[in-house]
Amino acid sequence: MSISNHLINEASADGEGKIACPVCGANSFTFLFKKQNETFVRCESCTLVMINPRPIFKDVLNTYNHQYSGSYAIKGEKKLRRCRRWVNRVKNRYIDHGRWLDVGCSVGFVVKAAIEAGYEGYGTDVEDWGIKYGRDTLQLPNLRQGILEEQKFPDHFFQIISLYDVIEHVPDINSLVKELKRILAVNGVIDIITPDIGHWRTPRDLSSWNEIKPSEHLYYFDKNTLSLLLEKHGLKIVSRRFHTKPSLRVYVKHA
Repeated sequence: MSISNHLINEASADGEGKIACPVCGANSFTFLFKKQNETFVRCESCTLVMINPRPIFKDVLNTYNHQYSGSYAIKGEKKLRRCRRWVNRVKNRYIDHGRWLDVGCSVGFVVKAAIEAGYEGYGTDVEDWGIKYGRDTLQLPNLRQGILEEQKFPDHFFQIISLYDVIEHVPDINSLVKELKRILAVNGVIDIITPDIGHWRTPRDLSSWNEIKPSEHLYYFDKNTLSLLLEKHGLKIVSRRFHTKPSLRVYVKHA
């Protein structure tokens, strides 16, 4: 299935694009604000903040294009240095060998850093320009275009999976997390970074927060809502890293 068909099918259960809370299944929401004609709400049961009704899905796809990936590639040296820090943190704390998958890899800087650190690096992304750049310019052969579920990796294939500023973008987060559970090695670890709506520096006026991005950031997690999502699929947060920016940074393993 193509990425566009996947997104359209995921939204088609309701003609207006309205969905139940993907974390707890509730259908009661508190209106928060509108931005660029998109409605932001809070689930009255688990408190997940999300866009609901859902954006038109061609608008979601349009946030990932040549310009998006190209702006990332231009900052290559700076981005690669940061990726090396992330990779070395996992290597020093958890697992120092094996297969590393970066979901939402863009042009592949995390994959490159993982290979430099001695891992067998893989990456997936929906944007084809970034994948081509990574293969041709960075010489990364194991990059694949499309959503993770389309790749059909073997069960328990990856010792490490990273999702850096990715999970908040994914339309069908339950499908994603179910797949993460399936392909994660028995003693593997998942490294997740996502904006933290519960952080002490997140503005009380959420509409002014720079992480509020219509048609791009679909969900806004705190530790509780992310934990609930992961627990539904047999995963759990085992460690959380403090950061002064409103960023939720967690390591995840099988429950």
